[in-house]
Amino acid sequence: MNLKDKIDLLVNRADLIYKKLFIFLAISGGSWVYGRKDKEKTIVRIAVFFIFILSSFGIIVNLLKFGKIQKELEGITDD
Repeated sequence: MNLKDKIDLLVNRADLIYKKLFIFLAISGGSWVYGRKDKEKTIVRIAVFFIFILSSFGIIVNLLKFGKIQKELEGITDD
């Protein structure tokens, strides 16, 4: 695999991670607002909190993947 193909592959991976990150941010923000709006301790509020925790975990994982790809791209440009 030549250098241009490797860079294109990393850029495509970063683009996919960016799209997933955007979706997780929307889910997290929406669930947070809905959870704050509901004042009663209901099963819905617990479910919304669980969705918020899962989407926050997805955000952290995708940010770590994004950082790894960024380091790989910096390593390629330094060579």
